[in-house]
Amino acid sequence: MGRSVSYPSGAHVAFAQWDAGWIKDDDDPDTRHFDELAAQDDWDFIVADFREQVLALYPSAWSHDGWIDREDRIVAMNGYARFGISEYCGCIAYWVVLRNDIDAGREGLAEQWFDRIGPKFEQRFATLVRLGSFSNGESVYRRIAA
Repeated sequence: MGRSVSYPSGAHVAFAQWDAGWIKDDDDPDTRHFDELAAQDDWDFIVADFREQVLALYPSAWSHDGWIDREDRIVAMNGYARFGISEYCGCIAYWVVLRNDIDAGREGLAEQWFDRIGPKFEQRFATLVRLGSFSNGESVYRRIAA
C-alpha cells in the first residue's frame, strides 16, 4: 500500500515540494547528484525558516520542540494550537492543529481563532494543492501558479 505525507487529524495543512539534497554538477548543469549532507542542511533550514515565520506571523506563539506520533514534528505553539512540519519523499506538510489540552472554558475561543487563521495559514505556506488520494493512500497534487 502506498502512502503520503503525514499530518495530524483536524489540522489546517499547506503542502509544498522539497527538492531534497539534489545538487547541480559544476561541469554539466544538466546533471545533478544527491548529497546527503546537503539534504540535511536543506531540511534544517526549512524547519528553522518555518519556525521563524510562525513566530513572526503569530506573536502569541513560542518556539517548541516535540512530536505528535512519530512523523509530525512540532516547531512552535501558542495557547490554542501547535504548529508543525512533516515530510515524506519530498512532499512537505506545514500544519497547524488545535491543542488537545485546552481547558473547556477556552475551547470555543480556540476553535474560532483556529478557523479564522486556517485559510491564511494555508495560503501563506502552500505551493501545492492536494487534488485527492487514491485508494492505496497515494496523493495527487497540483502546483500553485506563482
